Amino acid sequence: MSKKDLRHENDRITDGFDIFFWVFNDSSSYVPTHWHTALEINYILEGSVDVAIANDIAHLLPGDINIVDSNVLHSTKSVNGNKAILIQLPLQLLERYIPNYSELCFSFDPHSDDIESKRNRSRLIITIEEMRKVFEEKKEGGILKFNSLLFDLMYQLYHNFSYPKENDNVSLGQKNFDHIRAIIKYSEQHYMNPISIGEIASVVAFSEDYFSHFFKRNMGVSYLQYLNELRMSHVYKDLIYTDIPLKDILEQHGFTNYKLFRRMFQEKFHTTPGEYRKKYSMKNATV
Repeated sequence: MSKKDLRHENDRITDGFDIFFWVFNDSSSYVPTHWHTALEINYILEGSVDVAIANDIAHLLPGDINIVDSNVLHSTKSVNGNKAILIQLPLQLLERYIPNYSELCFSFDPHSDDIESKRNRSRLIITIEEMRKVFEEKKEGGILKFNSLLFDLMYQLYHNFSYPKENDNVSLGQKNFDHIRAIIKYSEQHYMNPISIGEIASVVAFSEDYFSHFFKRNMGVSYLQYLNELRMSHVYKDLIYTDIPLKDILEQHGFTNYKLFRRMFQEKFHTTPGEYRKKYSMKNATV
């Protein structure tokens, strides 16, 4: 099972709980730049995941934990697959219980050797492991214990992993958020067709020059780079999970330049599409 493939993920809730809590097996995935209004925590149990935020890439291994804050643009890649605990804390919950939530950022270096940072990460992991145990045991009244752990989790986030927002922080402001959301929604609906800068700029009533500057400033890449990453993510899924010929997959998902696709694929996955499919589609067939 792979993560839900969305560029903007709506906050998801696990039945009977106030948050989304999921222990999942991801056989192989590539999710391009996206965001969600929920605060997300990933705790890796097996395998590995690369999480890219702006120009920073965190390579997460078993025992590592990572936070992606609300409205922060990020992408993920798990070439060899992973098993992890995914937690999403909905915006409404955070705003209700964390003081001055809108004025704070939440993040940390998952590989910091600082003693206090390591201690805080260890305590967070212990709480998440306890939440998993309660979640999986499903004892009568277990929701009470789970929620007590949830509030402890939020307490730790507030005291150990928050800091005041600054003007240059990587989260999207509301005005920019609305524009980016409209751009990405349109791109998701039409990515399989050619999209000119003029066409996409008209979605948010920008001039072509202003649009190009706005998108690069907020997304960290040009619109064409983003559009090709979006196409790549759809090609990737079909390459791994179907036996459709590569030529047909590329045509279905708007890639008209095979040399460009091959170069992009080589940069991201360090092999050819054919070799990658041979290796990972055989593995996925047993999942």
